[in-house]
Amino acid sequence: RGDGTFEEVTQVAGPGSHPGATLGAVAADFNGDGWPDLYLANDQMSNELWINGHDGTFSEEGLLGGAALSGDGQPQASMGVDAGDFDGDGDEDLFLSHLSRETNTLYLNDGSAVFEDATARAGLAAPSWEYTGFGTAWFDYDNDGRLDLLVVNGAVKLLEPQVRAGEVLPLRQPDQLYHNLGGGRFEAVEVAGTALSTAKVSRGAAFGDLDDDGDIDVVVVDNGSAARLLENRVGAKSSWLGLRLVESHGRDALGAVVILHRADGGSILRRVSTAGSYASARDPRLVFGLDDGSPPERIEVRWPDGTRETWPAPSVGRYTTLHEGTGEVMH
Repeated sequence: RGDGTFEEVTQVAGPGSHPGATLGAVAADFNGDGWPDLYLANDQMSNELWINGHDGTFSEEGLLGGAALSGDGQPQASMGVDAGDFDGDGDEDLFLSHLSRETNTLYLNDGSAVFEDATARAGLAAPSWEYTGFGTAWFDYDNDGRLDLLVVNGAVKLLEPQVRAGEVLPLRQPDQLYHNLGGGRFEAVEVAGTALSTAKVSRGAAFGDLDDDGDIDVVVVDNGSAARLLENRVGAKSSWLGLRLVESHGRDALGAVVILHRADGGSILRRVSTAGSYASARDPRLVFGLDDGSPPERIEVRWPDGTRETWPAPSVGRYTTLHEGTGEVMH
């Protein structure tokens, strides 16, 4: 309510009318109307897409919008979920991690909250077939300006080869990193270090620049062992620009959308968020990879209250804090 208190409005707002086995949730403006919508990733039942009605209520349009079921019309065991503009077309797409023998799922947004299952043609189906994914996120691990994917894996059904070998916890699987090739295609990174190739029973994955060197590191939580810190040693080799967005009351501007405009006319869209993945949080700061060679020209911010401001591009290779009300207002 803006005063440090909360009011339960789930039933009135709409989502409370559809009880589900929800394991992940993300809020983003999927239809481009300036209002945040909700997407719920459900376990072994249809996922839900709740479109904001601008009046405190939401309407469920998952089936109508093509994001409730897989491309062959089946519900999946959704665990982790994240939203991001991986293809640079100015809207946010969805990625979900799933049970083995289902594949993970990439839902491509057409900008109006109508989605298409693009998993197979993106090259993400076959590599994920044998694995059960949990924590996941869009992040630009190599700072080339395109969002990549990490999925941390761990089975929920006993793996017979590990049972026969006498494993204490026969559920171990390696994690997977997918590099965005552009053109809507990804490839599994086969050589990403022993931190990813060592099989564990992974569940949570939290993303953030833990050493302030301009690339995104990951903390992974595993069953039966200590948490792991995966230090990124790739992204800092490329040019980057970091931002923290602070609203007028001094809080991190969760939900703010930032567009970095480049000198060549291209742009990169990112959203301030601490949500996504699976049972995890993330660093609210944004990192823009600039390895394509085109320098940044200006920063456009769409604040959560709908106002828009712009700033000249700040210095690269460092973090800059942008405060609401200090930029040039856009009309």
